[in-house]
Amino acid sequence: MRDVRKSDQKAAPPHIRFNFAMGLAHGILFQTGMAFSGPMTVLPVFLNHFTVSQMMIGLFSALMSAGGVLPQLLVAHRLETRPRKKPTLVLMIWVRAAIWLALGLLAYFCPPGKPIIVLVALLVLLFGFSFAGGVASIPFTDIWGKALPPTLRGRFFGHRQLWGGLMAVGAGYVVKLILGNPDISFPRNYAFLFLLSFAFIAMSYTALSSVREPKGQSTGPPRGIGLFLRESVRLLWEDRNFGLFILTRLAVGSAAFALPFYVLYGKNELHMAIEQVGILVGAQMAGGILSNLLWGQLSDRVGNRIVIILTAATATAVPLLGLLSSVVGWELLIAVFALIGFSMSGAGIGFTNYLLEIAPEHLRPTYIALQGTSMGLIIVFPILGGLLIDACSYEATFLVTMVALTIGLLLSLRLKEVRKVGE
Repeated sequence: MRDVRKSDQKAAPPHIRFNFAMGLAHGILFQTGMAFSGPMTVLPVFLNHFTVSQMMIGLFSALMSAGGVLPQLLVAHRLETRPRKKPTLVLMIWVRAAIWLALGLLAYFCPPGKPIIVLVALLVLLFGFSFAGGVASIPFTDIWGKALPPTLRGRFFGHRQLWGGLMAVGAGYVVKLILGNPDISFPRNYAFLFLLSFAFIAMSYTALSSVREPKGQSTGPPRGIGLFLRESVRLLWEDRNFGLFILTRLAVGSAAFALPFYVLYGKNELHMAIEQVGILVGAQMAGGILSNLLWGQLSDRVGNRIVIILTAATATAVPLLGLLSSVVGWELLIAVFALIGFSMSGAGIGFTNYLLEIAPEHLRPTYIALQGTSMGLIIVFPILGGLLIDACSYEATFLVTMVALTIGLLLSLRLKEVRKVGE
């Protein structure tokens, strides 16, 4: 593998090439699979068939995050003293795969004229998918913190997103063909997309299940849950840079106010044809692809602070372009989704790798869980965004989002540089 340098191999634990390859396959296949269902493109439009309430659609978007937040501190408490955490990861990822299969079957067989039944079933499935993801995120992140050295993680996550993005562009074209085909009626057109997602997700989890986890530190018997929670919260005050990191992550996460609504703004206000959703999916993936050429190199060679700053700046431009699209036309949403892909890729690389660098190894699950749990505040953002749209307008939500993201950009400038250039 050309991207794995000799210096990286010496610093890395055993099985680096195999783990790199399996992790790369997982990232590519998973990103492709999720592109067929597009939580910010395909899924909101599917939901719009059952409810016209923007608040309800925001609630579903929130559920994609909610379940992921709730279990993280408890999972970190259970796993922090275990030298191997892979069994928990494997169990949860296959639960997630089964849930997405159920989602496809629900869409295919959903009872006509009974939207409440469908909406309740979707609520349960999406919450379960998110909850299992929240449990899996602790061992997943910890494993890569042990398996790869800091100077290889940027390229690892960058290549996952780069090649996954290329595949996802093709997925966006398939979305366009299926949704634009009059011979495939609703809801079976969406069922086909969800089942395609399941197929690729299952293949991605097969690769992830084969990763060989390096043995970590064993720190003795676990602390009591009360002591664990008190000491975990105290970390936010004792490690001031970590506390600032959390605040920055929350402020940049305010992009969630508007994320589910750009596509609906194009459909409902700018008269965008439904088949153009595929173009927006492709634009988002293309933005992620092009940006990964930048993010991976910056992360490994310069550091992750600059990645976070540039991510915040890019995210701030998204709602601004959303506002301008009312003048230019729906076509400007192509640029909006390209920048969404750009900023989301940067966030995935910058925030994850910065956290892995500032977290002590024996406290890594706790740091990961504190970040994940603090993101619980983001859960309400899409709901509030939907309420604001129902009460005022799409433009009001975009404006509030832009102000909050500007605060995030200012906070990111205060983060410490934790790695010397070229280290």
